[in-house]
Amino acid sequence: MGRLGVYGGTFDPVHRGHLAVARSVREAFDLDCVLFIPARQSPLRAPPRASANDRLAMVRRAIEGVPGLEVSAIDAERPGPSYMIDTLQSLASQRPAAELFLILGADALDELPAWRQAERILAAARIIAVPRPGHNTEIPNEVLALHPNADRRIHVHPMPPVDISASRIRAQCARRRPVDAWVPRAVAEYIAAHGLYAGDGTEPPGAI
Repeated sequence: MGRLGVYGGTFDPVHRGHLAVARSVREAFDLDCVLFIPARQSPLRAPPRASANDRLAMVRRAIEGVPGLEVSAIDAERPGPSYMIDTLQSLASQRPAAELFLILGADALDELPAWRQAERILAAARIIAVPRPGHNTEIPNEVLALHPNADRRIHVHPMPPVDISASRIRAQCARRRPVDAWVPRAVAEYIAAHGLYAGDGTEPPGAI
């Protein structure tokens, strides 16, 4: 394994926007693989609505047959909050020959200084920042201050932002409305078969 894209998140659920980012980044940066890593629990987000096993299953269905996209249960199987520095260190141990590229939305890049051992994250992996609606991809000074070579270790990928949100998809599911326009058919079928996100349509504070 040469160049490995690390794509973490709750993926609650995984949607077409996630897939568009993975494919675009893989091609633009000549990555051998993009590895989807669903978090058990993000330290800065409300608890996911779907279980880790369900979210893993949806990602597996979403990327089935797509060359260069894989999924890992490394975070889902680790108890407690999913800290990216732990994930990167585990991947470096498992795949010592791989060069790691951490894929982040512009919103997550803005939050990076609040992440555990953020300076070590920049030492462990290069970062590829992708646009998000409502966020620009200018690298904040607080992020640049994390590493002496931050300006060379953070790459902005100028793809068009994809305006799809998992919270909107969950709300549609709660209203029993179709979500096929936003998620692959296999994911929509899984959501329906398992009754995921079928509630009163409310979201906990901080949900995305």
